[in-house]
Amino acid sequence: MNVLSLFDGMSCGQLAFNKLGIDFNEREREIRYFASEIKQFAINHTQKKFPNTTQVGDVCKLHYENDSLYSNCEKIYDEDGNFLYWKLGNKIPNSKIDILIGGSPCQNFSRANAVDNRGLEGDKSRLFYEYLRLKKEINPKYFLLENVRMSKENEQKLNDFMEIKGVHINSKLLTYQKRERIYWTNINNGNIPQLIDKEIFFRDYIDTDPIRCEEARVNKTPSRLRMWNDGLGRTSASSCENITNADKIGCLTRKQDRCPNSGLIAYKDFCRFLTRRELEMAQSIPIGFLDDLSFNKVQDVTGDGWTVDVISHILSNLPKEFLSNKFNN
Repeated sequence: MNVLSLFDGMSCGQLAFNKLGIDFNEREREIRYFASEIKQFAINHTQKKFPNTTQVGDVCKLHYENDSLYSNCEKIYDEDGNFLYWKLGNKIPNSKIDILIGGSPCQNFSRANAVDNRGLEGDKSRLFYEYLRLKKEINPKYFLLENVRMSKENEQKLNDFMEIKGVHINSKLLTYQKRERIYWTNINNGNIPQLIDKEIFFRDYIDTDPIRCEEARVNKTPSRLRMWNDGLGRTSASSCENITNADKIGCLTRKQDRCPNSGLIAYKDFCRFLTRRELEMAQSIPIGFLDDLSFNKVQDVTGDGWTVDVISHILSNLPKEFLSNKFNN
């Protein structure tokens, strides 16, 4: 079983497979995980945690033909700008792909983005077409694509491109984070059972460790005073939710020092952001998994990442032979 993960980040896909008993670091099994990522710190972290990962580079330079992946490829055009062919780069050994997964950048799709919500025409969200291109080149047995909740018009466009209707799942059913996402997959013909609410509440897991809380402390500045709003919550466009005693927090973003964000917590004489432990738990990432990263980088990869338990739930619907320890290519 070979998996290709596009926009891999901190490799939440591997964490999800791990929860199902699939470990790509087990050498006796004929299973491989190929990751396409360009953030070097995320690549370094993945290789530290999952050393058997094969990094394949920039998705825009990745090509698949004759049951093999090629990295560092180049598109060749004629003088009129018409695409002619791929100039192949490095052939990656043993790279016949069975499962394609990925969450293409969502900034231009998000309904929360009032500045730039150009959908598929946006610079970031156009990377969806790279996922779609590779899906057509590979024709994998199974695929999974994740993106944000978006306008009905944009969602229908992706339904048409993916040739299947997206499944709406909110992470709040499995964690204390409200994170509405759409998942397009042919696993079980797209019939993914709905989740049962585990009733996990933030107030029951709030961090009290003094070192982690101090790391997340917010200093008083004019903009942050507006964000905290004396703890009154989101009463204006420049203020944030007070989640100190909340059931659920807002959706994680790549940077908490913004408005809106996932919320602020009362701390000493002011407030704090979510700690690294709270960020990990919000995405059902093992506690301590990101300890070797700086606080800012933890925010970056958790805000960009997947809710691992949701992905594991979807992947659990794969045929038993894919999840069996006896599976071989």
